[in-house]
Amino acid sequence: MTRKWPTFVTKDLGDTEQDAAEMQRRWEVYDSEMKALIKAGGVHQDDDGWWVDNATGELIGPDPEIERPLTKADMSKAKPFKDALPDLYESIQRSRGRPKSDDPKQPVTLRLPQSVLERWQRDPDWRANMVNALEKQAP
Repeated sequence: MTRKWPTFVTKDLGDTEQDAAEMQRRWEVYDSEMKALIKAGGVHQDDDGWWVDNATGELIGPDPEIERPLTKADMSKAKPFKDALPDLYESIQRSRGRPKSDDPKQPVTLRLPQSVLERWQRDPDWRANMVNALEKQAP
């Protein structure tokens, strides 16, 4: 028979004061149940902070401190990611998306006869070929 482990479920809670109080209450129950389980023995903590049943290898749950809801005092001490880890923030900003082009492409609207467009579109690279043709004809 599978053992019933402590749970800390909050997906049904919102952002109201009552929900925050209920989250804190649920965490306190989870915290006390997990501490009792840990004190009883037969469990160990893995590298990710999860408690594991020694006999079965079954994951029991995360360390209560990992799951602890943040208080207003905790939140007031929090810094924006940009301020907390500026070097990492900058490296992420530099690595996002394509590098800026020296000659960015501009969208245009061009009215062409259907027969001309159909001839160009027979080639899968018709857009690139049209750009090349226009570049050759540019004054």
